Amino acid sequence: MGDSLGLIGKRLLLLLNDGGSAAAAAGGAVEQAAWLRGTVRAVSVIGLVFVEFDDSHWRQRSWVQVYGDEVRAVLMESAIVWANCSDPSLSAAQWPALMFKPLVDHVGLGSLVPVEFFGPRTLAFLPNGSSLHTFEVGNCHKIFDRYDRSVDVHNHLILGLCVIYVAGLSVLKDQNKVRRLKQSGESFLQDGSCINVAPHLHKCRECRLERYRKSREDEDDDDPNVSCRFFHFRRLAFTKKGVLRVEGFLSPQQSDSMAMGLWLPSLTVHEGLDLDTSKYILANVGDQFCQLVMSEKEAMMMVEPHQKVAWKRAVRGVREMCDVCETTLFNIHWVCRKCGFGVCLDCYRLRKNRPPEEEEVFSWLKCAKGQPHEPQNLMPTQIIPGTALYSIGDMVHAARGKWGIKANCPCTSRHNKPLVRPSAPNGLSQFVKSLQGLLADTVCSGSSSCFVSESLRSVMGRDSRAPFGLDSFGTLSKPSGSSPKLFNSLLLGAGPSQPKAEGTSLRDLLNSGPGKLPQGLPNFLDHIIASVVETKKAEGRRASGSAEGGESGTAPRREGLMGLSVLDPHTSHSWLCDGRLLCLQDPSNTNNWKIFRECWKQGQPVLVSGIHKKLKGNLWKPESFSKEFGDQDVDLVNCRNCAIISDVKVRDFWDGFQVISKRLKGGDGQPMVLKLKDWPPGEDFRDMMPTRFDDLMENLPLPEYTKRDGRLNLACRLPNFFVRPDLGPKMYNAYGLISTEDRRVGTTNLHLDVSDAVNVMVYVGIPEGDSDQEKKVMQTIEEGDVDDMTKRRVYEAKEKPGALWHIYAAKDAEKIRELLRKVGEEQGQENPPDHDPIHDQSWYLDQTLRRRLYEEYGVQGWSIVQFLGDAVFIPAGAPHQVHNLYSCIKVAEDFVSPEHVKHCFRLTQEFRHLSTTHTNHEDKLQVKNIIYHAVKDAVGTLKAHEPKLGRS
Repeated sequence: MGDSLGLIGKRLLLLLNDGGSAAAAAGGAVEQAAWLRGTVRAVSVIGLVFVEFDDSHWRQRSWVQVYGDEVRAVLMESAIVWANCSDPSLSAAQWPALMFKPLVDHVGLGSLVPVEFFGPRTLAFLPNGSSLHTFEVGNCHKIFDRYDRSVDVHNHLILGLCVIYVAGLSVLKDQNKVRRLKQSGESFLQDGSCINVAPHLHKCRECRLERYRKSREDEDDDDPNVSCRFFHFRRLAFTKKGVLRVEGFLSPQQSDSMAMGLWLPSLTVHEGLDLDTSKYILANVGDQFCQLVMSEKEAMMMVEPHQKVAWKRAVRGVREMCDVCETTLFNIHWVCRKCGFGVCLDCYRLRKNRPPEEEEVFSWLKCAKGQPHEPQNLMPTQIIPGTALYSIGDMVHAARGKWGIKANCPCTSRHNKPLVRPSAPNGLSQFVKSLQGLLADTVCSGSSSCFVSESLRSVMGRDSRAPFGLDSFGTLSKPSGSSPKLFNSLLLGAGPSQPKAEGTSLRDLLNSGPGKLPQGLPNFLDHIIASVVETKKAEGRRASGSAEGGESGTAPRREGLMGLSVLDPHTSHSWLCDGRLLCLQDPSNTNNWKIFRECWKQGQPVLVSGIHKKLKGNLWKPESFSKEFGDQDVDLVNCRNCAIISDVKVRDFWDGFQVISKRLKGGDGQPMVLKLKDWPPGEDFRDMMPTRFDDLMENLPLPEYTKRDGRLNLACRLPNFFVRPDLGPKMYNAYGLISTEDRRVGTTNLHLDVSDAVNVMVYVGIPEGDSDQEKKVMQTIEEGDVDDMTKRRVYEAKEKPGALWHIYAAKDAEKIRELLRKVGEEQGQENPPDHDPIHDQSWYLDQTLRRRLYEEYGVQGWSIVQFLGDAVFIPAGAPHQVHNLYSCIKVAEDFVSPEHVKHCFRLTQEFRHLSTTHTNHEDKLQVKNIIYHAVKDAVGTLKAHEPKLGRS
């Protein structure tokens, strides 16, 4: 194998000795053979290579015996060349490619030359190598891209439709080019850092900092792709005297199709994005996208007529941020020509409109020589090239019109009026409620079937017998002969927040006669009747239980979402919180997302139980963490007073997880209630715990939403070109709070998150050394406003309770703020403008505060006990708090669902105004970029399916 070490990192093509592949190769269709592609990661002296294959799990690597009997051919990367490409999507042209040489050839390649083209990654076997010539960086070639436009390839390689610039190869290092540029006076792009290319000109902020940070010996190693703000943005030129000067900046009209390819949809169906999903994304995110476009148009109106807009090309792996509020720069922003200081639209508008006497919210950094940055001196700049943003906006309107997708967008220039499906009849919600109340007095609660009174039957115009049944989970089965789809659309569309219609009482509707009843009413009356009968039976069971157990005064159970449980009898589920919380009982059921989505889009949390039965239990035990990572230094937090204990071994935490006598003691000599602070730190979970990462990811419920490549997780639509947001997983490890005093403090205080999240209880540890702990836990649950169904999980099913949650709807966040500000003032606290009672995470709502919240503001949340194996789904923007009952190990994964993007968008604006000490202050989610690329991919998929629309 020659120099074995030289093979490491090389690309490899492998053809195994199976009948199909061999036959294909022998028949001349060698390109269609089952070639395995991968990268060599290691070699051995006995002819083995360790290969990481493409499109496989990152841990699925294997040794390959290069000269083994099962191998037909082994091709190894040889050189980068220019080759004739016959791909019709690229046009016949010279294209950069990898050329391979055979190490093993049992298929008879002969004079065929294997090449793999960059970008499309297509494999070709050229008749001979005479058409190939070596690819040399610095030589200028004309090639064609997917849009058949001539593109100048200079100092970059083509990968798909993105441009990868080669660092450190400035045109100023080529004396021939410098001579020509001096003679012509032609401008050129700055293709290196300010330090290396233009040391005598104004340097950008990053290069100025880098100059002081790096030693002289390292200056040649600078990476302009990452650090310099003027890289491929600022234009330079030589004066007649040969002095380098600033000529200006790139303009949007100078963008090329390579750059446009990142921002325009490809005309192919995207992986994991089918037609229905694309329509659903557009229905939920389209309005937010239109609002984003309108905001950009308003920003353009702020540009003075004499100002020219510059274009700053997006740089791979760089997250452009506002230097003032640290929000991700989406498109329009303002830049200083001298130092590259950049501010977002909101900060620019705030400073420009601020009266001189008013104190500024954000301080602006100074320019060179301490000069202040004035708004009028900054240069308007856009990131999205050309008019791509507005083109996508037009596509959104057109797609909504063609596919009949609902729209409520703020645009005034809608090209096609969407075909909006008619909503539920006016007053139907009130009618249903009234009908349920009337039926409650007319049905029999003790029989297996119920009958409607004669007067109602005559109004309906048919026999309204409504048989029903209960499944093994205590859930209503679907009555026969009904229309669950209609029932779903009618009932779920009505909610308590909708205004009451005038003049649509039950009496009015009944008196109007059969012909004037709301359309489709007879089809779902059986469901309403069955729901009422089930409520009667449940009340009867509860009354019976109260008589036997001595309980009294319990509220009657209400079936979730007015009978949502009858929608899909094949999905095991129940209803908690008196019928307001969906609990899915089979985490692997592939139909879970259907019923989940109906609750989720109403902003409700959801519980999924039984996940611990699928996890590898030994991986999640405290002793395994102590054994593997015990010597790591960590910080702990005392849950009782929020004090931080620094520089301790993580073993000290895990050893006391279930043994109280081994816990660290406080100043009073008592064992402390501790939680691990940011462990594993940052994004280290996958690297530090790969086996646990795989175990969690393989068993996350609702994978359509929670997996990193889930079709309803919009975060996966962000191209790899961008810095991916950190969505976890993140561990939450803490002891239990079980004393009487502990009931007023939280393991995690009230807060809210900018993205959706699922939190899985992977382990519950019941500590040794406290004989009364079970009694204390039961008392905490009783005082936690928990419903009877949840209590049965403790008393009857003997499940392990881990943590008590209180979650509130996102729409109630402002009312909660009002209460906390009021209570703070009553306690003599101050409310600084850059602080927030929820974002500060300084409050835990005990029973007294929860009661005040309900009595004074009418806000009722969900009181949830999270048992071992339970996953709690928390909607974006929903205030929530956690109180550990026992020692818990929880793992959370964030995601971005179409239903809650509006909350992500709003919260990003909220977080801007927080002080820089807040963990949520920095905009790591990049929600605007996520919205843009989700919509871009959705309209591209719909465009690809348009032929089907014509046939239908």
